[in-house]
Amino acid sequence: MRELLNATERSRLLAQLGAKRGVCSAFFSADEPRRLTVEYDADVVSALGILEFFESCALHAQLSLRHERRGPMPVSPTVLVEAVNFRSTASTA
Repeated sequence: MRELLNATERSRLLAQLGAKRGVCSAFFSADEPRRLTVEYDADVVSALGILEFFESCALHAQLSLRHERRGPMPVSPTVLVEAVNFRSTASTA
């Protein structure tokens, strides 16, 4: 089982997430290389939808939801999802 994604896998995952409808941004934590924060529009995509995306990539993710308000906004608050402890469920032969 792979505990960490290499640089190529991380870049590919970020590109795939960025292309997903409703995802505003995604980035890995500099301090915790297995922590990924995803900012998304909760009116377009759900936390479950993002979790299903990780599962489709054969990654295990745990979610931690946070609602943030950055001042007056015409739309609902942005929700941040942190997916931690990525583990590939695909075998590495």
